[in-house]
This record gives sequence, C-alpha cells and structure tokens, in this order.
Amino acid sequence: MPDARISGATTGRSTHGSGIPAMGGARGSATPTDVTITGSAEGDVATAPGSPFVFDR
Repeated sequence: MPDARISGATTGRSTHGSGIPAMGGARGSATPTDVTITGSAEGDVATAPGSPFVFDR
C-alpha cells in the first residue's frame, strides 16, 4: 500500500526480529510518526532484502 501512515503506536520485545518488518513481497511505503519501538532483536525497522517497500523517516 503506498503512503501508509503509522502513528501513535508502541511495540516492544520483538525478540525474533524487528519491531516493524517489511517482508520480501511487501510493496509500497509507510511513514511512522510518534512510534515507539523497544527491545527489538534485529533493529527497529527492517526491510527484507529485495523488497521494494520503503519506510519514509
């Protein structure tokens, strides 16, 4: 989905990956605003290799 908005969200303890992942088949973009991510094993925001998804920061 292009131009998705993620706002006012909190996620934590993603011990097996990232807080907000974009899987390999994901398409589009998202803009996180006022988002809190804590305790992620592999970073806060991650895009799988080869995925055209974009997180605008």
